[in-house]
Amino acid sequence: MIPSAPPRCASTAAQTGSGSQVRRACRTVATWSMFTPSSIITRCYTVPAFHRSIPADPPLSPPLRVVYFPRPSPSRRDRLRVNDSDFKIRLGQLHEDIVGQGRRVLEQATKAVDAYFDHDPELAREAAAMEAEVDRVDVEIERRSIPLLGMGQTDEYAIRSVLTIVKINNEYERIGDNADSIAETTLDPRRQGSNLPDTFRVMANSILGMLRDANKALADRDAGLARRVLAFDDTVTEFTHEILRHTQDRVAGGDLAVDGAFRVLAVTKSMERIADHCTNICEQVIYLETGKIVRHDPDGWTEPQNPDVST
Repeated sequence: MIPSAPPRCASTAAQTGSGSQVRRACRTVATWSMFTPSSIITRCYTVPAFHRSIPADPPLSPPLRVVYFPRPSPSRRDRLRVNDSDFKIRLGQLHEDIVGQGRRVLEQATKAVDAYFDHDPELAREAAAMEAEVDRVDVEIERRSIPLLGMGQTDEYAIRSVLTIVKINNEYERIGDNADSIAETTLDPRRQGSNLPDTFRVMANSILGMLRDANKALADRDAGLARRVLAFDDTVTEFTHEILRHTQDRVAGGDLAVDGAFRVLAVTKSMERIADHCTNICEQVIYLETGKIVRHDPDGWTEPQNPDVST
């Protein structure tokens, strides 16, 4: 008879003590163990003594627990410091670009005016060819200005800087359009540029000087120079009236055809618009440096007025 150890759990073969039944039970357990984890078998069956030399399967190890330690997020102060540094770099580059655009339209306007008075079609073509580059830079500056407004800046001067660049960028694009119109008039074979009044050239040179000073006021952020440019606007208006009277007298005397008079007045109007855009640029420079808004009234400078929305 095969000796057996006391059973660890209830088993029919172990209770009867029959050797054949024990052997059958052992064979059944061995067969089942091929398909069942040993941890389950050992809980329910007794291993006979002659099978105890067979090493049992080691117990299943518990699964490893992976713990993730996320990277600590930067503090709000650190984020603001990074954003502020990035904002200043981008704003500085944008300021350089808008100053460069001012030099570009000044060169274009100078070429257009010189071509008109010197009857130089080649110079007029150079001025007209610059229009494409002025338009490209105009779009690029506006595209790069918008993201700066979404960087969470709360400093008033920083916000005014971005708004000023966007508005002045539009003024430069309009100046380029008027310079291109003057160049196209020069290339018109029907143009009549003879016997122009002396005040016409003086007016043109004065407007180019306004544009040059407006560019300098923007580059140096000089509100004082911007005010001096604004003071010259009335002089340009007087020049325009003088040219209009001279043109009317020539038409009345038969020295100038009507269509020729219209072309002279078109160039005069383009130059006057360039002067208006120069004053708009200077108004923006003053707003940037002082926060004051220029109103078109005799009082001149006024503080910004916030509407009452409490009612």
